[in-house]
Amino acid sequence: MTHVTQSPLADNAAPPTAAERGFDAWGGFEAWARLLKVLLPSLGAMCVCDGDGRRIWASVEWAVDEAATQAVAAAATAAALTTTGEFPAAMRVVNADIAVYAFALPREPGWYGTVMLALAPTGSPSGPRALPYVHSLVAPALACWRGELSLRTALAERAHAAIAAAADVRARVAPLPVPADSAQDREPDEDADGDEIDHWLQRTMRRTGATLAALWVPERRLSRTLTPSGQPLAPAALQRAEQHLLAWVRLQQRTIVVNRIAPTATAEAAPYKILASPVHHRSGRVLGALAMFNPPSAADFPQTAVAAIEAAAKRLCGVIEAAHDPRTGLLTHDAFMREARRVFASGAPLGAHSVWYLDVDRMRALNEAFGMPAGDEVIAAVAACVQATLPADARCARLTGDRFAALLPNTNVDAALANAERVRRAFAARCGTAAPAPTLSIGVAPVVDVDEPLAHALAAAEDACKSAKALGGDRVAPAPERGPDGHSANLAVARALRRALAAGEPHLIAQPILPLRGNYGGALFEVLLRLPDERGELLAARKVLPVARACGLMRAVDRWVVRGVCALLGAHAQRVGAERACFTVNLDAESLLDESFVGFVEEQIAAERVPRGALGFEIAESVAARHPDATRRCIDALRGSGCRFALDHFGTGAGTLGILREFAVEALKIDGSIVRDALEDPRSAAMIKAIAQMATMLRLRTIAEHVESDALRSRIADLGVDYGQGFAVARAVPLRDLLGDLALFEASVDPRSRNDAPL
Repeated sequence: MTHVTQSPLADNAAPPTAAERGFDAWGGFEAWARLLKVLLPSLGAMCVCDGDGRRIWASVEWAVDEAATQAVAAAATAAALTTTGEFPAAMRVVNADIAVYAFALPREPGWYGTVMLALAPTGSPSGPRALPYVHSLVAPALACWRGELSLRTALAERAHAAIAAAADVRARVAPLPVPADSAQDREPDEDADGDEIDHWLQRTMRRTGATLAALWVPERRLSRTLTPSGQPLAPAALQRAEQHLLAWVRLQQRTIVVNRIAPTATAEAAPYKILASPVHHRSGRVLGALAMFNPPSAADFPQTAVAAIEAAAKRLCGVIEAAHDPRTGLLTHDAFMREARRVFASGAPLGAHSVWYLDVDRMRALNEAFGMPAGDEVIAAVAACVQATLPADARCARLTGDRFAALLPNTNVDAALANAERVRRAFAARCGTAAPAPTLSIGVAPVVDVDEPLAHALAAAEDACKSAKALGGDRVAPAPERGPDGHSANLAVARALRRALAAGEPHLIAQPILPLRGNYGGALFEVLLRLPDERGELLAARKVLPVARACGLMRAVDRWVVRGVCALLGAHAQRVGAERACFTVNLDAESLLDESFVGFVEEQIAAERVPRGALGFEIAESVAARHPDATRRCIDALRGSGCRFALDHFGTGAGTLGILREFAVEALKIDGSIVRDALEDPRSAAMIKAIAQMATMLRLRTIAEHVESDALRSRIADLGVDYGQGFAVARAVPLRDLLGDLALFEASVDPRSRNDAPL
């Protein structure tokens, strides 16, 4: 917008404060950074702080945290108070290997601020470059910069003094009228359903005589436009105005009035009269801009309009801050509900939207190990990853503690799942080096047309999140599908499950687990449950087991599966044979805690004459960690009956080594969330290799879950893993059919190595 680029010292602009004049005087940071880079080629990053030590600009490479930045700036300020040399300086080494050199730029009275330069390490054993040496290189540029600051400050102060004097004369001659509050101008009711931001936009339009209002707060993901009729404007309509005005108010730190339209205005630089005021954070930092627009034929914005928009910007700052969590900047729970109502009232079908529910795994362990400040850093990291990954129109809230929610307008479940997976990966890349490493569990659900649609969708997403955590965490899980009437399909699944339990034999499939390096070891298979629904279609376990847990049916399901497996193994005992092939069943925590379960398994093995070593169990690492006594009791008892054991979802728990010391298992199944990232994430690959090496020392076998591509299969084998399971290894087949063709799988392994088989 060419007309916005007029001189900010318009005749009706509001004068800034003394602190703002100091900020105005800086400017041109990138140009000075380039000059300093020429004088000091080893310069890695640059930061500028004002006279109070607050950061006002930093290059994108600046990696020093806020506390260290303020500490170095304070050291330079202290040097300015105690020394008389030109550009008092200080040097600190931060982040173990980055040397930061800070130079104060004095002025009368006080100083302009501090310029900080981060230099990469030299690699020399003598340590970082000496402060006097760096000082001698950059002093000429700092002298030029201080001269320009002095000139800018003098010119700005004279111009603002003249503006203030003119405004004072106008005020004495004709006192500014203050519009009387009408019924429309009353303060909004805090308990009302109306939107307070829209209220203040409408009120400010009336008081300024504007025909269009806009509020932009990028870091709060807030972009709101409003016409006098109460209807919003398309976001793209003022996109260029938003970019220009945000840049201007951040630079000028004051209200800008544009009543003279540039003669070169075009369709891209729309001819508006503009009144724009910065929206400040309580710390003084500019959050965004409040802007009023009028056509060229309208009257000029008067000084009363300046007072009205500044008062509205101040009030809106309070409204915005109250609606956002102070630690993360995300919406509060109440504000999230209000924003959801706005989205649902936009006219789009409810089914077009999705929500997700996020919970941080192992948060309690991290707080206990490192204290609450470490937990606060994790919460901030979650918010940063969410803000950087969410679509522009998404709304995200911190519900409480380490739980978050997001509403993704006009986004189907598949796209929402992909978005949640990007958040999970971004967080893993950012926080994966911590110990214990925090991870994220995220549940995703669609919004459906029912009473209280947001509460309904959040409940479904929370259930999916809990299912993800029950499987070890660090994963994204969809909510169970919903029927056409909008109600959860859980009831239908529960009915189908109860019918199947009463009918007898379960529908079981088996997925082969094959060697990745050579053909050693015994034939291994994981037995999986499939449930026929009302239409005869088979439902996967991920849709059935959460319903079974919610209905308290997991003990019955586990016994049902064990009974069915034992019956088939006994019927094919001659083919299975003793110590030749092992079929493992997943064991839920409820069955572990059931003291009669061990006796039930022993009865089934004896009744069906199951060959020794043919039946095995997988226990999730997280379940074993939560219930060590019950896990130990089950393993010790059933090993005597020839059963084998593996720890499932290994690598996601906080007490991995302790678990290996406590339980007599034969194999470790590396969690799929680690395996699937092995091609792209060096840390996942390193973790897999470490687990494989540790297992070799302990004479345990390793199994990689979710091996879904040939490239991943080759990579996992190179890392030392023994067995693989997934589509790239072998697909699951009905257990009854597999037992009939068992010889085909036995031919793929070396019978001489069966004694070393993990299961």
